[in-house]
Amino acid sequence: MFFRSRNFVSVFVVLTLALSLVMTSCAPSVTPAPPSILSPEPSSAPPATPPAPPEPPPPPLAELNLVAEPVAGMRLDVELVYSGGDLPGLCYLGGYAMLAKFNDSDIDFTDVVANSGIGSSALYIPEVNILNDGSFLQSIGLAAKNQGFDYYIAALKAATITDTFLAADFPKDAKQVLSAESEDEAFELLKRLISSDIPVMVHVDLSPIKEPMVAHTSWAKYAFMGADHLDHYMTVTGYDQNFVFLSDPTEKAAGKGKDIPVDITGFLSAWENGDHPSFGDAGVGPYWMLFLGKRDTARSASELISWNKEIAAKAPEEIRKAADNPNINDLLHCNQMYRARKEFGAFLKQAGYAEAWNMFLQAADLFRGLCQSSNPKADLLKIADLQEQSLEKW
Repeated sequence: MFFRSRNFVSVFVVLTLALSLVMTSCAPSVTPAPPSILSPEPSSAPPATPPAPPEPPPPPLAELNLVAEPVAGMRLDVELVYSGGDLPGLCYLGGYAMLAKFNDSDIDFTDVVANSGIGSSALYIPEVNILNDGSFLQSIGLAAKNQGFDYYIAALKAATITDTFLAADFPKDAKQVLSAESEDEAFELLKRLISSDIPVMVHVDLSPIKEPMVAHTSWAKYAFMGADHLDHYMTVTGYDQNFVFLSDPTEKAAGKGKDIPVDITGFLSAWENGDHPSFGDAGVGPYWMLFLGKRDTARSASELISWNKEIAAKAPEEIRKAADNPNINDLLHCNQMYRARKEFGAFLKQAGYAEAWNMFLQAADLFRGLCQSSNPKADLLKIADLQEQSLEKW
């Protein structure tokens, strides 16, 4: 009984193992599933480095390397440039010319006029019956760009910084426009600039500095007759503990107009009052200033000739518009048009265009006498003809 049972168990075990082998060999093979693309295998590469934060912008005027603190006193040797004609005029362009000449002693007022476009342009403004060059402060921006200079404008926060009628683009072309929070901040910047060998052009009301202006110029005593306030552009050439030194681009008398000492209190009052209501559209400020920075390549003489010729082509029509209403009694603009034509004619002569130079000289002389002319309409038409005919000569 025992034997039979044992054999039965052995047979059962053998049959079970055999069946298991048969089932295993007959089962279909299964290929492992690929990894899901929705759950990729973790990468062994290190995590990406986050991008570096952007560099903070440089502080204002960093490229000029200004001294951190102004010195106690500083005087710059800035050559006086005269911008007037028979009478004072074009002080804004004369002030700029002093800054440019300080950077490059070869620059003269003829160069500045040619680079500004005022000697070839004309604009008639019927609302005020004035014929002028049509650019005002914009002429500074044009001259600076054509001569390769960066220029900067600064004034009190929310101040008027340009004449929006004739020179709306003037601030747009500046390297920077800076705002001072206070008089102290504006004056500190001016002194830092002077301490860094950078002369500065300012716009002032001459009334608070009438006494030194009358003492050191040949024209101011006449200009103040009947006028309480006179706006003017001048160049700051230095300062000390008591004075600011100003040079006047409209002074032509020998020994006058250069480095005029003005007490600091008077200067700050004159500088603050640069936007006096009586100046109308000509007022800029308070504490308006302009200075130059780095210089790149300037336009060549041939490029300036082409550029001025485009401007000059539009001038005869504007001059003829003025001739239709010739009661022009603005002596200042006649004087400025005379000087601008005279200087641009000189530039044409230097470039080898003698016939065109002669025509511009004739036009300049006609502008010079226009306000006293017995027939201003005929003179204006003659000026228009001369400028139109000159276009074939340069």
